[in-house]
Amino acid sequence: MSEHLAHQESDPLAIEFSLARMEAEINKQGKSIRRTQQAFVLFAAAALIIALVNLIAVSAKLGTKDIHVTAAAAPAAAGATKAATPPALAHKVNVSLKEFKVNPNAAQAAAGKVTFKVHNAGTVTHEFVVLKTNTPANALLKGDRADESGNVGETGDLKAGASKTLSLNLPPGHYALICNLPGHYKAGQHTDFTVK
Repeated sequence: MSEHLAHQESDPLAIEFSLARMEAEINKQGKSIRRTQQAFVLFAAAALIIALVNLIAVSAKLGTKDIHVTAAAAPAAAGATKAATPPALAHKVNVSLKEFKVNPNAAQAAAGKVTFKVHNAGTVTHEFVVLKTNTPANALLKGDRADESGNVGETGDLKAGASKTLSLNLPPGHYALICNLPGHYKAGQHTDFTVK
């Protein structure tokens, strides 16, 4: 056996063959590393795009509360300008319930009959409760659950994937939209809502 190895070490053709095999293996590993790097770059770019989209969505949702945008209209033939009118407040609000969030598609609605179309997009049972209160939605804790004083309506339990419509006559004011199943409110499943 050692004679055979000694013969291979001194045989230039065997050495050249071994070097060619090692070079091929190194090239193969280099290609694999480059593919991994390219996949990581694509993953990082996708993560960055998703983060930017989420940032824009959150800033749009949060930023619309206090920002008033006015557009200057082009002067009419007589030289008059037309003031921009703010969009009318809706009477229909879509609400998505998830672990552990209450996500209405609008932060405010017009006074009068307000219809909440509630969908449990989570994986566990949730409920939707509307409370008229001057207290911020995150400050209603009383014991292990939220204080439901000011309850003006609720859906009852909604299993995962279920939907229910809740129509209420709401006067102007501040409201808290919550899920008050055990532990859900404490986990952050609440949001503030305004009726004007």
